[in-house]
Amino acid sequence: MNDHPLVSVVIPTYNRKNKLIRLIDSILQSDYPKEKLEIIVVDDASTDGTYEEIKKRFPWVKYVRHKNETLIAKSRNDGILVASSELIFFVDDDNVIDRNCIKTLVNVMLEHPDIGVAGPVTYYLEKPDIIQYAGAIYAKFTRTTKFLFHKMKDNGFLKGKIIDVDGIANSFMLRKSLAIRAGLIPWKRIPWNGEDGYLQYKIKKLGYRVVIIGDAKTYHDIPIDSKSKYNPMRIYYALRSKIIFHKDLDEKIQFLSFIISLPIYIIWYLYIAICSKEKIKCIKASIEGFIDGLLGKKGIKYV
Repeated sequence: MNDHPLVSVVIPTYNRKNKLIRLIDSILQSDYPKEKLEIIVVDDASTDGTYEEIKKRFPWVKYVRHKNETLIAKSRNDGILVASSELIFFVDDDNVIDRNCIKTLVNVMLEHPDIGVAGPVTYYLEKPDIIQYAGAIYAKFTRTTKFLFHKMKDNGFLKGKIIDVDGIANSFMLRKSLAIRAGLIPWKRIPWNGEDGYLQYKIKKLGYRVVIIGDAKTYHDIPIDSKSKYNPMRIYYALRSKIIFHKDLDEKIQFLSFIISLPIYIIWYLYIAICSKEKIKCIKASIEGFIDGLLGKKGIKYV
């Protein structure tokens, strides 16, 4: 037991009380020693009784509660700052983690000091043999995001693999000292949608690897039909955050090639908007996200 380092498990949450409870239960069923787990819930001003229910069921959980909604980037920063351990495992509240997920990630981080961020393979909860993604890479010139092994059936081909990637969404483990050194997330600049990858890419630019661990798994409770998740708010930040991400972090030649490729993104999100239930609002959100991204707009915007 003494050989296991303390791990801070940080869970950003907002109005998902029942899913959060399910996630905490899965963490407690982990094969990692319970006394070496510090669970931190960062609640972005939930209104569904999340605070009361979590304190009732899990009174020992460290709880950070925002008075006003600030979106997820600030929640991630707050979780990093209050974490007691060097190893921090971020996991979104709509997940169920595999029993050996934490232990597998910890072992890799301990064995490979050059790895700054390590994440599990994400599967669909409703179809646990189908991969949602195993990290993301950015195209060299267009900077389009490619999610690795998206919707592929797992036949064991990832077993034992360590895959270098550019970014990891949903759940990942990082070293607190590197996150602090990288300057955390400029949360007013990139409040949501890509904020996790922003921090990871900054850690990568410090010279550390960002990797997916094929033997670690988490199960994400989202529909396989990805189009159904888009709404005006998500479309707005998808465009705004993408532009700001590459404007801040890319080399000049890379950002120039990205700007040349921007019509691809605009066309794609306009298509998504037209296919959505809120066509007019989503089209407007696409345009606003594009403009605000180019202008480098700061602050939270609701659309």
